[in-house]
Amino acid sequence: MTSPSFADPRLADPAGWRRLVPWLDIGGQAAVSPARLGEEDLARAADGLHDHGWFALPPVLPAGLIDDLRRGLLRLKTAGWPPVFIHVFDQAWALQAALAPLAAHLLGERFAVLPHLWAWVVPPVDGARGWPGHRDLIGRSVFPGGIHMTLSFWVPLADAGLDNGCMRVVPREVERSLPAPLETLIAEGRLPQEPEEIGLALPAAAGSVLGWRQDLYHWSGRARADAAGPRISIAIEMQNTAFDPVAEPLIRPDTPPDMQTRVDLILRALGTYARMERIPDRLPIETLAQEFQ
Repeated sequence: MTSPSFADPRLADPAGWRRLVPWLDIGGQAAVSPARLGEEDLARAADGLHDHGWFALPPVLPAGLIDDLRRGLLRLKTAGWPPVFIHVFDQAWALQAALAPLAAHLLGERFAVLPHLWAWVVPPVDGARGWPGHRDLIGRSVFPGGIHMTLSFWVPLADAGLDNGCMRVVPREVERSLPAPLETLIAEGRLPQEPEEIGLALPAAAGSVLGWRQDLYHWSGRARADAAGPRISIAIEMQNTAFDPVAEPLIRPDTPPDMQTRVDLILRALGTYARMERIPDRLPIETLAQEFQ
C-alpha cells in the first residue's frame, strides 16, 4: 500500500536522482552482462534447492555492476533514503536481468520478476540487523516433480560475514526432523524466533548469489561494532509464470518498468514491509535538489 505522505512528483523526476547518484543511470540502456555461470554452478544451485531448500554460488555477477550498486546504496543511506530507492536506477534492474540464465534453469524459461522490491544497508553497529525470522511465502511454493512456483534470490553487494549480519537459514532436512512445526515451537517458547541452534550461517562474498525456496525459514544475523563494514544487499523474487501471479504486476527481466512505475513499486514496498523494519516518517526530498560529487 502506498503511503500518501510519501507521494511527491519529484520522486519520478530522473534529474534529481542523477544529481544524487551521478554514476547510476535512469532511462538509458544499462549494460547487462549475464552472471558467469557454468554447468557446475547451475547443477549446484538445483541440487542445493532439492536437497536443502537453499543454494549459494560464489561471486558470479559483474564486479563493476556490483560495485556501482554498492556505492549507490551507500550514497542513498548517507542522504537518508531507504535503500529500496536503489530501484529507481537502471542498474538495479540490470542486476535482475543478469540473473536470468539462473532463473530460467531453476524456474523454467517462462519466468518473471515479482514486484517485491527491497534492499538493505546494515551498519557495523552492535545488534544491527536486517529482517527477523520469516518465510517469504506462507503456503506451498514447490510442487510435485520439484517444480518451483517462486524463488528468492539474495545478492550481497559487499562481503556478508558472521560479523555484519550474514543470512541464516533452517535447512529443509533440519526442519523436517523437528518434533513439531517450527512456528509452533517458536510460539511455545521452545525455540526463539531466530533459532541459531538449528540454523546455518551463510557467509557470502560480494557478487555471490544466494537463493532459496520461498517457504524456507531464514533471517538476518546481527552485526558487531568491530565488523569490517556494513552488510549491503538486494533481494529479488521471481516466479514461474505457468502459475497464476503471486503478485502483480509481473515484470519481464529484460524490460524494466518506466520511472513512475518504479516509484510506485518502491512506495508500495515501503507500506508492505513496514512490519519488517522501521520506515522513516518522511523522505529527504530536498536532497534531490543538491549537487553531490
